[in-house]
Amino acid sequence: MRSIVALPCFFAAVVLLCGCGPGSTGGQPSAPSDQEEAAQADPVPGTVRLVCGRTGTRLLTPRVKARPDGVHLVIDNRFEREVGYSFEYPEGGGGGDGAPKGESEQVGDYPPGEVRLGCEEPPVDGVGTDYETLEVVDPGGLYKAVELECEGGMAAGGGPQYAPGVKGKKGDLAEIVRRSLSDRLREGDAVELAGYPESRDRRIVRVVRDGRVVATVAFMAGSGGWLEDSSSNCAGF
Repeated sequence: MRSIVALPCFFAAVVLLCGCGPGSTGGQPSAPSDQEEAAQADPVPGTVRLVCGRTGTRLLTPRVKARPDGVHLVIDNRFEREVGYSFEYPEGGGGGDGAPKGESEQVGDYPPGEVRLGCEEPPVDGVGTDYETLEVVDPGGLYKAVELECEGGMAAGGGPQYAPGVKGKKGDLAEIVRRSLSDRLREGDAVELAGYPESRDRRIVRVVRDGRVVATVAFMAGSGGWLEDSSSNCAGF
């Protein structure tokens, strides 16, 4: 009789053990990891949205993640005509372009860090631009610096002139630059794409010597390929 009485308790114990095996939480959801909590708390979008209207500039996404071809920007132009939009960097320099009425997408070569974006209704003079600050993050390390790091000053840069309809170059741009500068390169020099490697309109090849950028060659998208746009180098390169 004692063994018969013990059987239900034995089976109950087995059921409890099976229901509480490794990894079981008793029906409760598992707690998110630190990485999952960080991703949920601070997601960084791959596109920034800029609203241009009569109330000024509004940047709806203050942080953006860089992509291989640059920083994607959607401009929501709420004026009744084209507007000018500008960008500038805290350390100086910048540029701009136009944006049609409605929504349009632009891709900028803004490096990681801060850049100020703003809109201005034509006529654009740069005085009435209302700026907001955008932070570009590059967790994948896509961007490579293009600024020269000269110890003895910079030599004058320049670029060729092209007749209309000239075909662009195809192939590995770094290899093209390596061949064109073969008489000036030293053993150990690195010749590589810089900036954003898949930039649509402009690509830059840099020469790194002893850890410093000593020369750059910029290309612009042309008919069927890439046209050399400008070059610059340090004195003595």
